[in-house]
Order: sequence, then structure tokens, then C-alpha cells
Amino acid sequence: MILFNTTFNLDPAVEKEWIDWARDVYFTLALDSGYVRKHHLMKLRYETENSGSTYSLQLFFEKDSHLEKFLEEYEYKAMENLAVRFGSNAVFFQTILDVVI
Repeated sequence: MILFNTTFNLDPAVEKEWIDWARDVYFTLALDSGYVRKHHLMKLRYETENSGSTYSLQLFFEKDSHLEKFLEEYEYKAMENLAVRFGSNAVFFQTILDVVI
């Protein structure tokens, strides 16, 4: 199993709207793609260095080919939409991990 993780730091002014976007737009798009096995949205409990709130948006895939197709067909467009909608109020970085246990 493969985990595609996107970590976001959000300005407090857009946090509620971003959570709505993650739930109603991003996760709907991801699940409707047929490639995503499961998903989670996690919030960092203790924030020491950054201002705002930090979230981890997690998508799990069975195969590399599913992740690759998802990235090509959905992810890049979704992140473009996010950049237009939230600008610098929602910054992120992405990682790909192999689930070990």
C-alpha cells in the first residue's frame, strides 16, 4: 500500500473554508476517481514553530499505477484550484511513502 501525503499550513482566516474544500471537493474528487483505497484528514495537535494550523491530508493507493494515474488525471488540477482559491493562505508539501506495517 502507498500513502500519498499532503501537509498543509493554513492561515486561521481560511481554516474552516479549507476544511470544507478538503471534505466536499478534494476527497469527493479523490474517491470518485476510483484509484483511492482510503483517506484521512489529520490535524497536528501541537504547533510550536508555524503560525496557523497544520493538517495532513492522506490518500492510500493499492498500486503505483493507481497513484500515477491519480496524479496525472486529478491531483495537479486540484492543487491548481487550491492555489487559485486560497493563494498563500494554504501552503503545502507532498510526500509519497510505502506502508510497512
